[in-house]
Amino acid sequence: MDTSGKKLFYYLLITLTAVFVIVIMIRYVSIMLPRDTVAYSDPLLSSRVQRGTIYDRNGTILAYETPYYACAILLRDVQSVDDTVTHLSKIIDMSSDQIRRAIGDKTTYAMIKKRLSDAEYTMLKYAVQQGTLEGVTIEKRYGRIYPQQAHGAHIIGFTDIDNIGLSGIEYIYDRLLSPLPDTEHEITLGHDIYLTLDHRIQFAADNRNARLVEEHSPESSMIIIMDARSGEILAYSSYPWFDLNTYNTSSATQRMNRPVTMMYEPGSVFKIFSLASILAIGDAQTDKLFYCDGSYTFTMDNGGSSTINCLSAHGEVGPEEILTYSCNGAISFYALQTESTLFHQYLLDFGFSRKTHIDLPGEVSGLLQPPSNWSGRSKPTISFGQEIGVTAMQLVTAATVFTNEGTLLKPQIIKAIHDQETGQMTYTERQEIRKVISEDLADEMLDMMVSATEPGGTAIHAGREGVTVSAKTGTAQILDIETKSYSEDHVLASTLAIFPAEDPQYIIYVAADDPQGESSYGSAVAAPSVQLLIDDLLSMGLLESASSDVRYLTLD
Repeated sequence: MDTSGKKLFYYLLITLTAVFVIVIMIRYVSIMLPRDTVAYSDPLLSSRVQRGTIYDRNGTILAYETPYYACAILLRDVQSVDDTVTHLSKIIDMSSDQIRRAIGDKTTYAMIKKRLSDAEYTMLKYAVQQGTLEGVTIEKRYGRIYPQQAHGAHIIGFTDIDNIGLSGIEYIYDRLLSPLPDTEHEITLGHDIYLTLDHRIQFAADNRNARLVEEHSPESSMIIIMDARSGEILAYSSYPWFDLNTYNTSSATQRMNRPVTMMYEPGSVFKIFSLASILAIGDAQTDKLFYCDGSYTFTMDNGGSSTINCLSAHGEVGPEEILTYSCNGAISFYALQTESTLFHQYLLDFGFSRKTHIDLPGEVSGLLQPPSNWSGRSKPTISFGQEIGVTAMQLVTAATVFTNEGTLLKPQIIKAIHDQETGQMTYTERQEIRKVISEDLADEMLDMMVSATEPGGTAIHAGREGVTVSAKTGTAQILDIETKSYSEDHVLASTLAIFPAEDPQYIIYVAADDPQGESSYGSAVAAPSVQLLIDDLLSMGLLESASSDVRYLTLD
């Protein structure tokens, strides 16, 4: 029986099977190895993703992709690891021990340094070309450059060394900026994102924030500027800040995105929302003036008495004078006449105790207890901004009710998204959330708020000749967690302004936590920044003025 043909067939079958197994193993190893090594040589996996660019509303570049270089060792090509390590440590800023730790127990490939400096790259490239560094390879990678450095840092966010978004817009829109690779194309283009930020206004806000910090040394401070008609964020300044290009050297305190993550009691700024709620409900006898002698004592439901203090005696006070003089007693007097459930609901409708759903990570919802949890003092206390936790973004957003005929808007940070593959530009539309108060009441609130910027008003330093400004200041005592009482010297000073009052274009909110110096009141710390920012907007031609006396933007 001739078996030679069968043997040949079996040998051929075994050979083909072995080849098939080897191909499968190579494919598996190429997939499992780091994407910046073998995987890039595989034509099926070689599509490079080009991360999209981030712009401001006018096309100013805020973040773009740039190449950089990494250093690795192909250990299979190294005869003497000790020699390679010794020579390499003389070129890159790593000791021999650090390089050995990077190698560890690896036997084929070891990433040594993910990002080389320009000097390191130049010297290393020369050494590799000269053949003096056995097994060392230079790999081209791609990362981010942030040309505006710290301006808008907490909105823009940053990517890690592997170009993956870690915070801000870079994180929220990571998959849009850097989609999965399309293997049919050599380069997959990510979407470009246009933010609502205006770099000119952002620069002005950061400049004024820096001046506030220099003069008052707060622990932290925030300035938000919003388009009053659309809810678009035009500037977003949060101190302490950091340079996005060197985020890895910044602290958690610097990276904290306070306007959406820091919850605090707002103080008297909140009176504009509680007063609007009281007037909308209509239970309080607001035509009956309250006489302020410096304090207001009332009887609670349990029969006990409680006293609300003012900074000084204000005399006869009605709704407008509440805002002019920031009278705690009067707002408490009218709040106590208002049905609790309705008062609570109106504050919810303004957006408090709810996220604004702005496209930023880590937003908190704030805190407003239901009436069932209130004490006999809670309602009047809430009315002037205590026993409630808010964020700066909530306050600015709530103010859109006054600038949009009583309707709350959603804050926007995305202006448009550009699909580089199709060329299509998709714009974000103005989004109305809910009707909160009537158009007439919204206009009335703006008119009453103007009185605070006139002589005798607490926000007089926020006013500017030629521009009608509606404003409210606040100086909130901070609750001491350890003593469970309000601190005598730790306050948050703030001012919220809307202008021009007759046709609102901008909403500005300025807040400084624990300011130092002669005065810690919102009228002295925050209000002047509003006035300076109005000057800046005028000088840039971004705000019309009835006055020809316009000062110009100073970069101090």
